[in-house]
Amino acid sequence: MFCKYPPFSTRVGFLTIALCLWAPVSHAELLADAVESALRYHPGVEAAIANRDAYAQERKEQWAEHFPSLNLRGSGGRVYGDNSTSRGLTVTRGAAYSPLWEGSATLTQPLFDGFETFNRVDAAQMRQNSATYNIVDVRENLALRTVIAYLDVLRSREALEKVNLHKKLLEDYRTRIQKMVNEGAADESMVVQAQDIAKQLESTMVDLEGQLKSSNAQYAELTGHMPDDPMERPVPRPDVIPDVADEAVVYAKQNHPALKAAQSTEQALAYDADAEKQFYYPDVNGEFSYLKRDQVDEIGGEVIDAKAVVRLNWDISLAGGQVARMRKAQQRQYEGRAKRAETERTIEREIRTAFSDLETAQARVNLQNDRVSINERLFKNYQAQFEGARV
Repeated sequence: MFCKYPPFSTRVGFLTIALCLWAPVSHAELLADAVESALRYHPGVEAAIANRDAYAQERKEQWAEHFPSLNLRGSGGRVYGDNSTSRGLTVTRGAAYSPLWEGSATLTQPLFDGFETFNRVDAAQMRQNSATYNIVDVRENLALRTVIAYLDVLRSREALEKVNLHKKLLEDYRTRIQKMVNEGAADESMVVQAQDIAKQLESTMVDLEGQLKSSNAQYAELTGHMPDDPMERPVPRPDVIPDVADEAVVYAKQNHPALKAAQSTEQALAYDADAEKQFYYPDVNGEFSYLKRDQVDEIGGEVIDAKAVVRLNWDISLAGGQVARMRKAQQRQYEGRAKRAETERTIEREIRTAFSDLETAQARVNLQNDRVSINERLFKNYQAQFEGARV
């Protein structure tokens, strides 16, 4: 069954097989060490984890709306009063000044809010799930990029090494050709041809050195350090690659973290849309309050007010603002659904492209092996002709 393949190996294995068939053998830094460094220290992973933790706090924030809230107020100062009480008690002016001290406490327990809080909590949970899947996706993408950078460094180093060896061999032949020309055993054109080949090699070396610097920079960005010298050749794992692309596509649609993240985001937007429907219902809250006010008797005297009530509040936008907000949330839900479908198609395309690239790479390896054999025989013939002419 295809489900035996771990997600990381499924995504990274294609490129590992395709690129490391020719990698040089050495004994130093391992590919696994490079991947571990990238996953442990890259700031992209830290950012993804922080994003997940932020959504976890958002869920706690929404969940807290189920429980009572306590409001405390206090005030103090002076007050001027001119009312029926002051006019009834004061015979001189009908008004009075007084110090004022007032304090109140109100405990409010939500009883019914049109299921808005339930939907907000579920939406926050889905966003937290999406962020968790995003961590997995970020880590797998980092691992894949690290594999590519590791193999690019190996490839550039090997190419430079081979070109340097070829350059030394060419210099030896140039010296021998020049000696033959001086002795009249060869034509001057052979020297010119050797010089042209040497310039081509120098141009190739410049390009390869630039590629190596670029590969080193990419590697350092991912792992946090420059590649060691030497680096060990990774071992191919063809057993972790499914036999056909269709099998990989089915598995990816069920397990790919980017797709699961998109699905969770779509569900979160659906809960947001349901939460906006709360305006169909009134808000009902239970309220316990206590107020105490201290002032002179001429303007009312000491006041104590304690209440235990149920309050109903129903806000209705006569211009249709609440309906527009609900429809906006529904359109966001449709957008999330379309993005999830787009992500699914993108993943399928990448898998089929990876299989095609793998098949092409395997075919090219066979062709290049044949060309190596042919060129080795051709080189031996040229070498024999050259040595025979020199003698």
